[in-house]
Amino acid sequence: MLTCLTLPLLLAVLGPAQAEPKTLRIGTGDWAPYVDQERSDGGALPRLISAVFADADYRVEFIFHPWDRNVLMLQQGQLHAIMPYSCTPSRLNYGICSDPLVRGEIVLFHRRDQAFDWTTVEDLLKYRIGTTLGYSYGPAFDEALQAGRLNVVQNGKEDTSFRLLELGRVDLHPQDRAVGYAMLRRLFPADSGNIVHHPRQLNTEPLRLLFRKDDPEGIKLLRLFNARLRDFAERGDLQRLQQALNSGNADDWKPSTQTQAVRD
Repeated sequence: MLTCLTLPLLLAVLGPAQAEPKTLRIGTGDWAPYVDQERSDGGALPRLISAVFADADYRVEFIFHPWDRNVLMLQQGQLHAIMPYSCTPSRLNYGICSDPLVRGEIVLFHRRDQAFDWTTVEDLLKYRIGTTLGYSYGPAFDEALQAGRLNVVQNGKEDTSFRLLELGRVDLHPQDRAVGYAMLRRLFPADSGNIVHHPRQLNTEPLRLLFRKDDPEGIKLLRLFNARLRDFAERGDLQRLQQALNSGNADDWKPSTQTQAVRD
């Protein structure tokens, strides 16, 4: 009898149990310094996204896959969102895009000992170009690629094209500038300076989350995320993150909290 009376009394004192935060599955790929699978927090963008969703009582689990597999899993409803992706016309066939997180800058990497200059995509037709499956390099490049006008070697892993470039098996590799130099430092710590980028940008676009098109839950999550993201933008978090990425200090960046913002 004592046990039967004690349990209801204890529940009345403690009140209803707190519900566990709902877990969201977000697909991504290893793309330091934006996303870093070696870090327990996932890197700069996962830190930002986790903080944004935590404001709305969601927990985020980041799933690492090749970029094209992330797209397939999103289309099949196995993921709530994928990131970081640019909002290209082809991706609007299956996805809806969040507000911008940060801005990426795609440039062409080449060997330092290779004389290289270009103005338009037409100038690239004579080169062997290493690309990554599932990756967009901007409207002009993508159009030439889909038309079969470019001589490309497509790879499933991000670092393969840099290895081929180092060996002289490809001439060029389009890549985000911050990602490229982070990857080169990791792949070739002794001689990463052998590969450099051309100053002309191939493309520059905001990086975003993509949610599934025609999915009521996806639309709800998109609206919630955008609303919370605006709060972070107003506190200066997105500007500080962009500066940290551009300067190579993304690992040290952390999002502020409401309490910190009020105190500052």
